[in-house]
Amino acid sequence: RKKPSVEAMIFPFSGNHYVKFYWGTEEILMPVYTTTKEAVTKHSNVSVFINFASFRSVYETTMEAMTHKNFKTVALIAEGVPEQQTKELIQVAEERGVGMIGPATVGGIKPGCLRLGNTGGMLDNVVMSRLYRPGSVAYVSKSGGMSNELNNIVCRNSDGVYEGVAIGGDRYPGSRFLDHFLRYQDDPKAKMLLLLGEVGGIDEYDLIEAVKSGRITKPIVAWCVGTCASCFTTEVQFGHAGAQARGDMETAAAKNKAMREAGFFVPESFDKLPEMISKVYVQLVEEGVIVEQPEGETPQVPMDYTWAKQLGMVRKPANFISSISDDRGDELKYCGIPISEVFKNDMGIGGTLSLLWFRRQLPPACCKFIEMILMVTADHGPAVSGAHNTIVTARAGKDLISALCSGLLTIGPRFGGALDDAARMFAHALDSGVSPKDFIDKMKKTNQLIMGIGHRIKSLANPDQRVVIIKEYAKQHFKNTPVLDFALEVEQLTTRKRANLILNVDGCIAVCFVDMIRSCGAFSREECDDLMDFGCLNGLFVLGRSMGFIGHYLDQLRLKQPLYRHPWDDITYIQEVAGAGA
Repeated sequence: RKKPSVEAMIFPFSGNHYVKFYWGTEEILMPVYTTTKEAVTKHSNVSVFINFASFRSVYETTMEAMTHKNFKTVALIAEGVPEQQTKELIQVAEERGVGMIGPATVGGIKPGCLRLGNTGGMLDNVVMSRLYRPGSVAYVSKSGGMSNELNNIVCRNSDGVYEGVAIGGDRYPGSRFLDHFLRYQDDPKAKMLLLLGEVGGIDEYDLIEAVKSGRITKPIVAWCVGTCASCFTTEVQFGHAGAQARGDMETAAAKNKAMREAGFFVPESFDKLPEMISKVYVQLVEEGVIVEQPEGETPQVPMDYTWAKQLGMVRKPANFISSISDDRGDELKYCGIPISEVFKNDMGIGGTLSLLWFRRQLPPACCKFIEMILMVTADHGPAVSGAHNTIVTARAGKDLISALCSGLLTIGPRFGGALDDAARMFAHALDSGVSPKDFIDKMKKTNQLIMGIGHRIKSLANPDQRVVIIKEYAKQHFKNTPVLDFALEVEQLTTRKRANLILNVDGCIAVCFVDMIRSCGAFSREECDDLMDFGCLNGLFVLGRSMGFIGHYLDQLRLKQPLYRHPWDDITYIQEVAGAGA
């Protein structure tokens, strides 16, 4: 086919949408509708309705489908459909001239044209059984699974399948053997007929009468499975609902005997069926009834990339590379550690962050320090720019994400974003061997601010408790603190000029963080420098302060604060710039 035989799908439990399918090597979009009525209205050329609904809803949905005159054939895949409902469906189908396949069927196939349901199996099996082009053998089977076996048998012992139908194994199938064999008889392209019946039912006898009356004249190879039932002392119920003999006529042996006597080609056993098919086929070829055609080029079956990769047949460069987490297996992993182990070992936020940010499990003291950073940076009151923006945005009626982003966008060199610069500045000064005094003089000469130095109100006499907590923890738990010591010496000199030029919380976090990564033994010096260049310190501030911003957002909603408008008396309105008229 040049285009798909399926026009649309119906799925009532979601709105109209599209789903992607492969058509060869290309992807196509298939429309999905919530109602059969809308699907039929928009696709008036459809004639076949394949119903994959379960036995719970197949009756109602099929009844609805048969009210539309477009449908000439319906296929019911579901098993376990109540027999009374099946009888009613059959009656309505007959009244409206609709052909029915099933229930309890895998469908049917017309090679080179279309297939209904799952007949033929996967694409590689379709190609192996040569179901991509028509042959000369038309078959009808009760069993869906055995119909796939017939596809293979027919392919190996003839020029292939012309058409095949599995009518289903229930006691009351929607169509009978005779219905399909009459179609095959009247189709000049079907040269040879094949029947695979089973124990139970008497449909085979209707076919026998059609042969005896001359209505069907094409050769029929036939076999009824279930001959082993005679080996049991009691009645045997096979897998299908209709596979049970309710009298001698319904046994497989009796039906095979009757078909043989009527002129059917019936083998001695099922394992002789391929041989019988081959014998009849060769005879028809010799008689000129079947003219064999040259076998064309076998179509290539596109292999799914995921499957081919698992088989080691293909490879391709990835567009994305990730080394910190993996969600492909049975359990999510952070840097190779299963999530269950993260909780089992009580790694906490610090341990989790160390896995995802630094790709290694840091010592407990380092993980605790990371958590301390998040705690001391979580908030600094509503007056700072980030919290102020978050509050104003929340009071404007915006959502949480918008308010959070409004606050985060204020983070920069003047507010909270100086940690990385402070870390680089102090670490470089220490590594270069310059003295604290020379460092200060150099910064003064180049007119540069010393990042991490200075506070609006705090001083050595009135220390910031956050700085005290961070500094004491570093001194107690880190192997050595040379960068912190250097920064404290700088602080002693800057506070002589002005009391509030202290090592502030940003600067203290920055220098202690450098001491932590340099002394913990988990990183090389080059890796430590990379971490400072990557901006992970500012990342810690962003992560910590996000907790406070979200808190301010929720607080404003809780307090039901109205839209904020800045008061006039806090704004200086300038009509004329001084000296502008001079």
